[in-house]
Amino acid sequence: MQAVTVFHIPWNVRYSPPAVGPITLVRVTIARVGDDADLLPSLTLAIADPAVHEIVLAPGRYVEHVAIPARRQPLTIRSESGRAEDVVLTFGLSQGDRDRTGMEIVQDCATLTVDADEVTIRGITIENSFDKRLQPKRANQQALALRTRGDRILVEDCVLRARQDTALLDTPSYAAVSRVHLRRCLVEGDVDFVYGRATAVLEQCAIRSIGPGYITAPSTARENPRGFLFLGCEIVADADVPAGSVRLGRPWHPGRKPDAIGQAWFVGCELGEHIAADAWSEMGGFAWQDARFAEQGSRGPGALVGADRPQTAETPTAAQWLLGWEGWPAREGEIHVVGDSTASTYEASSAPREGWGQRLADAAGRVVHNHAVSGRSSRSFIDEGLLDAVLETLQPHDLLLVQFGHNDSKGDERHTDVFRDYAPMLRRYLVGARARGAAPVLLTSVERRRFDEAGRARSTHGGYPQRVRDLAAEEGVPLIDLTQLTRRLWQQQGAEGSKESFLWLQPGAHAAFPDGEQDDTHLSASGAIAVAGMVADGLRAAGLLPPRA
Repeated sequence: MQAVTVFHIPWNVRYSPPAVGPITLVRVTIARVGDDADLLPSLTLAIADPAVHEIVLAPGRYVEHVAIPARRQPLTIRSESGRAEDVVLTFGLSQGDRDRTGMEIVQDCATLTVDADEVTIRGITIENSFDKRLQPKRANQQALALRTRGDRILVEDCVLRARQDTALLDTPSYAAVSRVHLRRCLVEGDVDFVYGRATAVLEQCAIRSIGPGYITAPSTARENPRGFLFLGCEIVADADVPAGSVRLGRPWHPGRKPDAIGQAWFVGCELGEHIAADAWSEMGGFAWQDARFAEQGSRGPGALVGADRPQTAETPTAAQWLLGWEGWPAREGEIHVVGDSTASTYEASSAPREGWGQRLADAAGRVVHNHAVSGRSSRSFIDEGLLDAVLETLQPHDLLLVQFGHNDSKGDERHTDVFRDYAPMLRRYLVGARARGAAPVLLTSVERRRFDEAGRARSTHGGYPQRVRDLAAEEGVPLIDLTQLTRRLWQQQGAEGSKESFLWLQPGAHAAFPDGEQDDTHLSASGAIAVAGMVADGLRAAGLLPPRA
């Protein structure tokens, strides 16, 4: 790169840069905001211009309710002076206030919401001015200053100020992994004032309690190995906060979601005397012992070691905790398959029964680890600990192919309700893969062999395939629609010809099936080869495998 050009573009002028030669120019479009006729009057107006890369705030108090939507390029918002006390972004909504439809606001009360990725906020005070002490009988007293749902959010040298629920560090969905780094910030509050399910590091921050309560309430997805890390922080309190009246945290289970197993570690932190000896607490009937709470190297008057203060031997760095923020190590990823009997591997003694997973390596030209197990549903695969074992083997750039549905409709312990349970179960696979740098891929079920009297192939999985299609669209996950692809193939083969793809066997023809077989669910070798080819082609179409040579 030979040059960097900074264009300062007035807010009401659209600029067209001149043609340039071979020199590479990087345009940084800067918007300046402040109480001056030559400047934009508000942060909201600056954010509304998608061409803006950097916003500089002149000293002042900005009374705004601000949201940063998804953007195509990174964004930096900073104070002109670099001092947080010079720029205050403030608003006073609280949970329970009404939106334009008349419904109660929940997290949308945040003064600043960041839904975009790659946003840096530097040298600003963000506060929610609602004071619950003035309305002690109000049912909802939560009032957020900052809510983040984007990925790779850096908040540096800032002040986050509210009382209850000051900073919600979250993700756009339960299946997503969002990383947030707070560095050299002051975070103030009293109850659950750092909470959510993001993967977050608070490094060299001052965490100030302004009243009795709880510092953190993480809701980390169970399959995500990294929740909140307080690293080298000073855990302090106002002078009037009683000794022993504040606990480090409690586990938040949103909507009583059982698989939100919160994680918070305090590593190398200075703890004031306001921290209780029993530093962790239950929440909503969920025991803190079932969460992932730990300390390491605590010091100061609030530091103790005992049965109620679990310790960890790990001393992670911010970079290690933030799960490859700077990029995962380069490697050619391998393929992992999870699913049921239509995908699983069978011994030679079961021939000609095969699953498509055991034929995928030949079709895809990659190393394949086939973890699919016969008879499993998306629920039972988790309940038996099989997903945990698979996640332990995932590496960055691997692919995790997820195909269930055949057994999810069964009326036993494997059942997942298509309306309520199926998508939440599948999201656990997605977040587990993403948290390890692997890419999840959703597959609908292989269609069973079923023909009507007119010789037309018919569906057999009810609403399960469409729920997978919807989920893939909701979560931005590649989809291979095996239900549609295989039904088309069975139709092309016809009612008789399709028997070759399944286990329609004559008595005495195969040692594993001496009495013959008429199985319209499980695949023969030829059927497995055909479906594996569909999967490999789907991965190529999604750009997850190179094109055929």
